[in-house]
Amino acid sequence: MKPSADVLEIVACTLLILVSVVGNVCLFYSTRKRTAGRLQTSFLLIFSLVFVHLLKNLVVNVLKIVYSSGFMLDSAGCKVMHFTASLTTSLAIWFVLHFALFYHRKLYHAVHPLSEAPNPDHPKRSWKVLCALGGAGLAAYLPVLLYARKSEHHSAGNDTDPLSPNRIYVDCLIDYGNRQVEFYYGKIFLALIDILPLATLVFVCFWMSVLLLERKKMTYGDIWMGDDDSEVEILRGAKFSILLMWLITPLWISHFILVYFLKDLAACVFFPAVLTALSSGFSALSPFLLMLVHYRMKFVSFCGTREERPTPLPGEVILSPYA
Repeated sequence: MKPSADVLEIVACTLLILVSVVGNVCLFYSTRKRTAGRLQTSFLLIFSLVFVHLLKNLVVNVLKIVYSSGFMLDSAGCKVMHFTASLTTSLAIWFVLHFALFYHRKLYHAVHPLSEAPNPDHPKRSWKVLCALGGAGLAAYLPVLLYARKSEHHSAGNDTDPLSPNRIYVDCLIDYGNRQVEFYYGKIFLALIDILPLATLVFVCFWMSVLLLERKKMTYGDIWMGDDDSEVEILRGAKFSILLMWLITPLWISHFILVYFLKDLAACVFFPAVLTALSSGFSALSPFLLMLVHYRMKFVSFCGTREERPTPLPGEVILSPYA
């Protein structure tokens, strides 16, 4: 007997919730332990991502489990699910972009040192930026809570038919009551506030890749110069920002395309579970990547374990011609 769409979605939501909770709690604990009483911009960004990831899984996926278990959601439940899912997705994209810009600036200063010392990081300023992004997200998605309503056209179908695409993605569609509002706000505006930051993130990560190649080609005579802890963190932050971009962009694009063809694919038994995996996959997997940014071992690099260079003997030291 093949598993039903309800069972597959419940299993997918449960696994994503467990993985996300474990990953984000470990990320929060390891980052908090690393702070040692001092607050940094990177820690604020990570804490913000942890909050967004947990909110997405503990609200959206729990509502999906409730619906798949046989409990119908009213109009308020549908609006809360759509509002939380859309808001947390956009905030995750914006915070990842902020994270990438933060390490891009640091990497640029490391590759192209300024004549004067750069301004130190101000966590308070970063906190204001994060609060502004959160406020902008609430303002952008507030019409979903105020004016949207549950579509009654799709919920009038036969709920007892096991082959009927009676999924939350079809039965819980949002109807704004106005075609122009639905087109310009529900499709154009809400898509652009995700697409534009994603495009900017791709550009920033491409620029960081160029900077990493420039740094790799930098030479200091014939003398090997080790990296201190701050430089190691900058390199890891830049490399893992690129990995986060490669993770969140394909997931968002795939989810966007599948939702666009929702009516054609809704009858597929795997469709709800696939949409759930695409929408919550980043919140479940990204914490394990972010934990490596502040990883303490010095000889763990992006591609694997780096061998420790032996300390040269006194007779083997090559003096610099500039000494």
